[in-house]
Amino acid sequence: MNTADSYFSIYNYTDYRCFLSDAYKKHKSKDRCFTYRYIASCSGFKSPGFFTQVLSGQSNLGKQTAIGLAKAFGLDEQESHYFYLMIAYNQTFSHNEKKRLFEQMLRFCRGRLQTLDPDHYQFYDKWYYSAIRALLTFYKFDGDYKKLGKQLVPAISGTEALKAVELLEKLDMIKKDDAGRYMVTRQLLSTGENADPVVVNNFIVNTLDISRDALYRFQKSTRSFSALTLSLSSEGYEKIRKKLDAVRKEIMEIAASDSGVNAVYQLNMQYFPLNTINGEDAR
Repeated sequence: MNTADSYFSIYNYTDYRCFLSDAYKKHKSKDRCFTYRYIASCSGFKSPGFFTQVLSGQSNLGKQTAIGLAKAFGLDEQESHYFYLMIAYNQTFSHNEKKRLFEQMLRFCRGRLQTLDPDHYQFYDKWYYSAIRALLTFYKFDGDYKKLGKQLVPAISGTEALKAVELLEKLDMIKKDDAGRYMVTRQLLSTGENADPVVVNNFIVNTLDISRDALYRFQKSTRSFSALTLSLSSEGYEKIRKKLDAVRKEIMEIAASDSGVNAVYQLNMQYFPLNTINGEDAR
């Protein structure tokens, strides 16, 4: 697709189904002959209805149909490459593979019109970036990065602490005050509802790793772990999900208004099915 129209670019997408849906509407508005039947003839689909199944998530794309779609939508070589990365990224279930593909997408579209932010993705790539940021809200950092790194549990190296501070400065998440000490620019951070799943998932996976170690690293009086296995209806599941959302917001409000802060804590909440639902596999 010719991306001369700066308001519409494939590089603004990480979900290929959303891209195809918007691209179809754009082409259809300019050419009434750009129909599902036309797309099927160009892409090698057995029926025009297959494109609908792809958009709805009922069907995935294979290599040949992906190539056909890239041709049907007029993608050039670079755009086609990015399109194939998106397809692979969306259709894999492996977190490590998603992370690898997402990083390729970041490198591939750097310098082009995009919504992907490599620097902010990097912030969530390591658990200790957010931990260092939280630590600097009360710790009187004197420039000793090795000492700063040892404040965390588990400890990180001085080099890792230095990289964390440099990234936080680059993202304007911390800044120096008149006395030359670092201070945070905002008390609370959130990935937001529109963050790409791999950004959020990568951070969660990293914190789960240290959470497992924390189970044995700290005495019971200084940590809180629990697990529940429940049998629920769809309505019961939804009630608990909303309750967890409300509790999370309440906890963030407590943290925002807290005074005399002297420690950094990690709170993880997980809530997921342990069996197939209505005969469907989890996605």
